[in-house]
Amino acid sequence: MSAIEEIKQKLDIVEIAGQYTQLVKSGKNFKGVCPFHQEKHGSFFVFPDRQSWHCFGACSTGGDLFSLVMKKEGLDFGDALKMLASRAGVTLPTTGRQQEDRNKYSRLYEANDAARDYYYEQLKNAPGAEKARNYVKQRGINAKSLADFKLGYSPTGRESLKNHLIERGFTVQELLEAGLLIEVESGTIDRFHNRLMFPITNHKGQTAGFGGREMDGSQPKYLNSPETPVFDKSGLLYGFDIAREEARKRDMIVMVEGYMDAIISHQYGFTHTVAAMGTSIGERQIDTIKKVTRNLVLAMDADEAGEKAMLRIIEHENTLNNEIRVVSIPAGQDPDEVINNSPETWKQLLETADPLLDFAFSTAARDVNITSAAGKSQLAEKLMPTIAQIQNPVRQAHYLQKLASMINVDLQRLESSLKEVGSSKVYGAHKPPAREIKQGKNLFSSPREEFCLAMLIQYPRLGQKATGLKKEYFANSENAEIFSVITEGDDLETVREKLDSASLEHYERLASRHIEPSGLDNKLRECALLLKESYLRHLLKNQEAILGSADLTAEERDSLLKQGNQVSQELKELFYEKSSTLERMKRENGTDGIR
Repeated sequence: MSAIEEIKQKLDIVEIAGQYTQLVKSGKNFKGVCPFHQEKHGSFFVFPDRQSWHCFGACSTGGDLFSLVMKKEGLDFGDALKMLASRAGVTLPTTGRQQEDRNKYSRLYEANDAARDYYYEQLKNAPGAEKARNYVKQRGINAKSLADFKLGYSPTGRESLKNHLIERGFTVQELLEAGLLIEVESGTIDRFHNRLMFPITNHKGQTAGFGGREMDGSQPKYLNSPETPVFDKSGLLYGFDIAREEARKRDMIVMVEGYMDAIISHQYGFTHTVAAMGTSIGERQIDTIKKVTRNLVLAMDADEAGEKAMLRIIEHENTLNNEIRVVSIPAGQDPDEVINNSPETWKQLLETADPLLDFAFSTAARDVNITSAAGKSQLAEKLMPTIAQIQNPVRQAHYLQKLASMINVDLQRLESSLKEVGSSKVYGAHKPPAREIKQGKNLFSSPREEFCLAMLIQYPRLGQKATGLKKEYFANSENAEIFSVITEGDDLETVREKLDSASLEHYERLASRHIEPSGLDNKLRECALLLKESYLRHLLKNQEAILGSADLTAEERDSLLKQGNQVSQELKELFYEKSSTLERMKRENGTDGIR
């Protein structure tokens, strides 16, 4: 028995879920107020027989024991695994290399934490930090914010930090690997000097790196730590560890562009705010947000770079499976300026934030003359690829109609054009949405999921043809985790490095499973269809179980019936798709499909 299976055997999802919300018996299942969003009536159900959970309210999501803890605690799979293993008294397997890496990473975090404390003390007390202290005061940052975000100052001396940390037992090599030193002809010197320092932490509050603002007019204006084993700017959000709990309570995250915007936001009570640390927002940052909430409000600077950044994030709406909104910041102002001048104005701007796609439409229309034929054509060319990215059919239809109305063109013509745009898309360019709606197939294993993963592991070329598979089709979180990693396009060695020890054990078992090499493409297509069918049937089964509860309101019952009808329609469409696909496969010399 693997460590993951042993954890599932020893822990009961009812007991774990009961720590997050009060559960009451509802037939053979349990019901409670959802721990992930605010509500008056309980829409959160736990199913002991399948060791799964489902929220039919605002979350519209579910999963197994691991996904429950991941979502509630804001953890990735590896950290949730460690937490549950400790609770169950299960020892996780470790390889010598993984233990070595873990020790190394721990030392790098410790070095960065020590540097943070040193910089913080320098800002508070060092005579040379007077200019930095005046700048902080000028920007309106108070003592509490200074302490909460541990702002600091790097002295002008080129070896001040180096000497301080070596005295505390760190080696030069460790400080180089942490990005705190750089190598020059004469040896090694501090990377940062005469800068206001912003520690950048991970979701656990460990210091992963730094951003430093110049205090003497030198370039660059902002200097970040280099990429290190613990610092990857594209995967971190400034202030996330502080903002996470409030964001979960409010079921919303506000994303600003800069450090100061985030700090001032928190200072005035908008503690559900994080910063992207620039205009580039990556998939990993969106995945981090998704673990806490699916409601994202963008408040980037009111300049061309900020506008472009907001438009680039449109593709992430599919990942969040929700509408992203945009704050209209007054021209010439940054968020921290607006907040310092009037917190009430900022509150109103957040409350009246527009849908991102509406912002995209108005931005695109601003630059063209839609009264001319050429302008109409330009606007359509700009917006059709964006509309084609929308995976929700209702929203896609809404924005297609909006475009048709703006340029006064027949809707059917645009629908035809949309099909052409969709067919020309390069599949695999965007990751499929991972909505984390996972329904447990059985407690310990899912042979079909494992067969599918074994094919993808042993025959990497199949990954290019796995567009019909989605992460949520994998009911077991460990399988969903492996699917997510192996479809990122990395080589096998990189995949192994990304997996935690228990997931790696599961991965190696799948990698060694015998897979008959004939008809692989057909097997994968069939497997994708069957996994989708299983996912939809379990979703429908959960809805039916919830409908059996006697204490639903009329509104809740109507909503569930509507959801059930939608799932039934999807199953009907899937049946026809499966029939036509299997018939085509037979014509292509037959298939020895999955049974």
